[in-house]
Amino acid sequence: MPVTQLWKGFSVLYVPSDTEPQIVLQTLKENGCEETISYYNQGIPYINEFLPIKADRNDSYLSGRNSYFFDRDHNVMIYYIPNEFSGKATKAVSSLINDYKIDAGLDCKSSFPLITPVICIIVALIFFFFSRNRFVFGLSAIFPLFYSFSMPFYVNAAVVCILFYGFYLCQNVWNRKGSIKYLLSNPIILFTFSLAILATFFTSWLSLFMFILTLCSSFFILVVYKSLEDFKASKTRFNPILIRPAHCMKVINIHSVKKFFISIAAVSVLTLFYFTSVDIFSISNAQDLSFPMPTSYNEQSDIPVIDDYVYWTWNEITKPYKSVYSDNSKFPEKGETVSVKRFIDSKDGIKTKEEVLFCFDDNFRNDVIESIDGLDYPAVEKLMKAQGTDFSVNYSYGSGEKFSFVSLMLMIGMILLPAVMATLYLSGIRKNGAI
Repeated sequence: MPVTQLWKGFSVLYVPSDTEPQIVLQTLKENGCEETISYYNQGIPYINEFLPIKADRNDSYLSGRNSYFFDRDHNVMIYYIPNEFSGKATKAVSSLINDYKIDAGLDCKSSFPLITPVICIIVALIFFFFSRNRFVFGLSAIFPLFYSFSMPFYVNAAVVCILFYGFYLCQNVWNRKGSIKYLLSNPIILFTFSLAILATFFTSWLSLFMFILTLCSSFFILVVYKSLEDFKASKTRFNPILIRPAHCMKVINIHSVKKFFISIAAVSVLTLFYFTSVDIFSISNAQDLSFPMPTSYNEQSDIPVIDDYVYWTWNEITKPYKSVYSDNSKFPEKGETVSVKRFIDSKDGIKTKEEVLFCFDDNFRNDVIESIDGLDYPAVEKLMKAQGTDFSVNYSYGSGEKFSFVSLMLMIGMILLPAVMATLYLSGIRKNGAI
C-alpha cells in the first residue's frame, strides 16, 4: 500500500515542533483518542523503593528515548495514538487543521487506495472492447492489472494506462507474418513502450524492476498461448492463413491514433486525483522529514529499544547493592547475579551464606517486559513492547505517497508527449492513413 503505518499498533501524528502541546493533547482527548504517547506525559518507569531517588533525566536511556518524539532535525513533534483510536485520530487531525490552522499529518490511512487500479481496469475494458483480437489483448493485460494493484501509485497507474494502448496496437498484427519485426520498427509503438519504461525508471528502481517483470510476464503468457494455438493447428487438416503480412496492415491510422486519447484522458484523470488526494502543502511534503521507525535489528542506532529498557531497569533495581562508584551505564552479561551475605544460625554456630537476590536471565527480562503493562501512564515503553523483540530504531523517510515534483512532471509528460504526437499525426494524416 502506498500509505502505511510506521509503527505496529500505533498511528503517528506529527505537528510542527513549535505547536502548543496542550492544543494537540486536548484536541485528541475531545475526539476520543485515549492513551496518546507524547513527550509531555512520560514518567520514570521504575524507582527503587530502597533507594527512592528519582533517576537523573540526563541518564542515557531516559534522555535517549526523547528521540521517539521528534524527527531527526526537530522540525516536528510526534505523538503516538493506539490503533483502537485510529478512526478518531483522523477526525482529530482534521480538527487541528481546520479549527487551529495547524499543519498536522497522520502516517496511515485505513483503506486501500482503489481509485488507481479501478481506472486501469476501466481503460483495459475500453481497449478490450475496441480490440480485434480481444482474447489476445485480455491475456496481455492481466499482469499489468496485477501490477496496478500491487503498486497502486498514481504514476504507476498512468504507466499502465499508456501500456494498454501499446498492447491495443500490437494485437492488431497477431499471427501475421513479420509481426515482431514490424512492431520493433514502428515509431509510435516504440514510443509508447519507451515512454512507459522511462516513466517507471524515473519513479524508482523497484517500480522499474516490477514493470520489467510485468512486461516479461505478458510476453510469456502470449508465447504460451501461441504455442497452444500452433499445437491445436497441427492437429487439424486445414488451417486458414492470414495473407497480408504485418507491414501491410494499417495499424497506425486515424482511428487507432484517436484511441491514444483514451490513455491520455485516463492519465489526466489520475493527475487530477493526484492533486486532490496528496496534500501538496502539508508539512510532510514541504520538507524531507526523517522519522524514527523500526529497522533491521543489526542496524546501529543511539535510539533506545526494549533491550535498553531491560538493561536500564536492571541497573536501577540493583543500584542499592552496588558501589556508588560502579558504572551503571554498562550492559549486564547474561547470567550476571547480585548477591548478599546472610547470617544464619546453624548447629555449628552463626555462619554466613551467599544469597542471590537477582539474576540477569530470561526470566528477569520477561518479568521486566511484562511489567510495562502495569505502568499507570502512556509510556513510550508500551510502544517498544508492541514492536516485539529483535528490532532497532533509526531515522528513515516514511513510505507514504507524498507530493513529488518528479512524479508531477512524469504524469504531465505522459499527457503532453502522447497528445502532441497524436495531434501532429492527425493534422498531417494522408488519405491512406498509414505511417
